[in-house]
Amino acid sequence: MRGITRIVSSGQRPGGRQRSPARTVAEVSSRLDGERGIALVATLLVVVLIAAVVAAAVNAAMSVTRSTNADYLTTRAFYAAEAGAEHALAQVELALQDGFLSDQELADITPPPLDGFEFTNFEVVKEGSWDTTTINDGPFSGLYAITQNIKVTSRATDPTGAHAGVVLGAQAQAIPMFQFAAFGNGAMEAYTGSRSDTWGRAHVNGDIYMATVDHHIHTVITTPGRFIRDGRVSHKDKSEIHVHIERDNGSEVEIQFDSEDTPDPEAFKNRSELELDSRLMTGAMGVDSLSLPLPDSMGPHELIAPKRTSDNEASRATKFSWQADMYVTVDFGDVRDKGDVCIDAPSTGSDWWPNITVERPYGGAVPDNDDKCDIFQVRWETFFDTAELKWADAVDVNIAELRSWVNENPAQNGTQIIYVEIVPDPTPSPGDTDKSGEGFYYPILRIKNGSRLPGPLTVGSEYPLYMQGDYNDVDKQPAAVFGDRLTVLSDNWVDSQNRSPTPQMKQATETEQFFAIVTGEGEGYLGCYHHGPDPGCVPITNGCSPGVTVQMLESWRSGASKILHRMIGSFITFWYPQIASPYGNCPNPNPSYKSPQRDWSFDPDLLNPQNLPPGTPNVGYVLRASFREAY
Repeated sequence: MRGITRIVSSGQRPGGRQRSPARTVAEVSSRLDGERGIALVATLLVVVLIAAVVAAAVNAAMSVTRSTNADYLTTRAFYAAEAGAEHALAQVELALQDGFLSDQELADITPPPLDGFEFTNFEVVKEGSWDTTTINDGPFSGLYAITQNIKVTSRATDPTGAHAGVVLGAQAQAIPMFQFAAFGNGAMEAYTGSRSDTWGRAHVNGDIYMATVDHHIHTVITTPGRFIRDGRVSHKDKSEIHVHIERDNGSEVEIQFDSEDTPDPEAFKNRSELELDSRLMTGAMGVDSLSLPLPDSMGPHELIAPKRTSDNEASRATKFSWQADMYVTVDFGDVRDKGDVCIDAPSTGSDWWPNITVERPYGGAVPDNDDKCDIFQVRWETFFDTAELKWADAVDVNIAELRSWVNENPAQNGTQIIYVEIVPDPTPSPGDTDKSGEGFYYPILRIKNGSRLPGPLTVGSEYPLYMQGDYNDVDKQPAAVFGDRLTVLSDNWVDSQNRSPTPQMKQATETEQFFAIVTGEGEGYLGCYHHGPDPGCVPITNGCSPGVTVQMLESWRSGASKILHRMIGSFITFWYPQIASPYGNCPNPNPSYKSPQRDWSFDPDLLNPQNLPPGTPNVGYVLRASFREAY
């Protein structure tokens, strides 16, 4: 027992291990309080951690929302900026319709009115100067253009401050029209009974009708309209029509389809590509009209109209009258004694002349009255026009006299564009006679004695134009003429032998003329063509032939042989004549006229920009070149 007692009392467990002393209530309570504190801290730490995680998640979600919203706003601003650039480019295209792009036209370009956006940086500026470049693709590939690089900057900002910008690069290209062998604003018809050829590019803004027995196209022909193997008015069986086109390798192939028998655009395109090397291109292949070099407010004939006080900047940059460095006014409403107009003419009281004034808008000498009346000569009832059935009151431009005057002092007297404004008598009606009392009042502009020019020269008027004799065939110069309608007279023409409705004229002689021309084309008879509706057509059934670009009055025959008329240049037709008859020899067939052997062809010298005549009109379009986002 003592042993057991001893062990217990000594506080040792069996086996020699000592027991812990007994704990008090206070100690236990204190320990529990400590454990509860630790649990609370741990709980608080967990809560804080969860709160942090939640806050982070919320913040991340809010950041994503803010970022998404910012991206959305920025994207909207980007599209607004892009719309602004496209709007500016559309205005550039309108400004370039006249082939001219001024600094003021660029300054006048405005941003679009987009609700909720402000264009804080918007400008259209030129980069560099105009340069001559070659067009490398599209329907006008191979032609050259006068090119101006344009930079459009557009930056849009919304009310929140979100913004974006774009920079659009473009090329404003003005294509000189005399690169085309033929250019027509309306429908074009070829109607021949023997072999004919088209050399040089041809473009027509209307439909093309080929009713030719044997026609050969040696280059590319383009139209936004249709190509039809038939006449526009008179119907011809397609088995009688043979139109050939020269392919890229120089071989020729006959065109076996047109827009009528192959109306599906994709099918027409495929056949043109496969059979013709795409050298016949229509609206089915995306060809666009080439805008006339005129503002929208101007009709085509206004291109050759005299100066008007109402003409705006674009009109002045386009019209020949504003470009002329010699402006001549022949006023038939101010008829005087010749001695009062021409210094070397005595006053007789019976020799009447319209008053003539000469201005040099851009500097240079003005010919004195003596030289003036040698260069610009007025002849009443010069001859009887058997196509118009009118006496022609000719205002002659004597090129030989002009050259003599220029050569006296080329630096002061030299001129390149001569515009002749003919002011009509405000009083006569169609039945009235002119001041000479001999016939009907019908002023014309006639160019004569022009075998050798004083230099590059363009001459014309809004009135009917007559070209007499060889022109520019010696030391050929860049040359052009323009008028309401062109009538050609041969080297053998004599006024005195053509002074009755049934003249006893000499036959024409071989004549060569080298010039580009802007003129009107006669309508021939106005028929209701059978290829579709012709609004406003006026049927005429008197057997007249279709209209022609060039009118002739003489017999170009020697027995059974045709006499050669060579006319080399570029043929631009914009309108039906406004002063001359639109019908050509219809409905008044000329009994004297017999057709010549025609050598009418494109002048390849015009493919060199240095050989363009003064005042060459341009057609313009805009090509997008680059696009980038601006930061």
